[in-house]
Amino acid sequence: MVEDVKKAIDEYQEKEKLKGIVATPPGVPPPPYVPVLEPGKVGFVENAERWNSRASMVGWWSLLLVELVAGKGLLEIMGFTVGKGINFTF
Repeated sequence: MVEDVKKAIDEYQEKEKLKGIVATPPGVPPPPYVPVLEPGKVGFVENAERWNSRASMVGWWSLLLVELVAGKGLLEIMGFTVGKGINFTF
């Protein structure tokens, strides 16, 4: 058990030493600095789903408000003929 701990410590120390080394092909000097990339603001970013859900909620409530004010459904407002559905009668 003690040997396993020593082995794990040695592996950890080797990994820590390699973190500072920049791997470059032979004959090519390492870059003078490591670029820092800022996180993206558009596209597939962390808060995209949040904005998408907010926009859908605004659209949903806007549709309900328009249907309430017009007294018709969206398809009727657009000019489509809407029937009474399946019209089950007993």
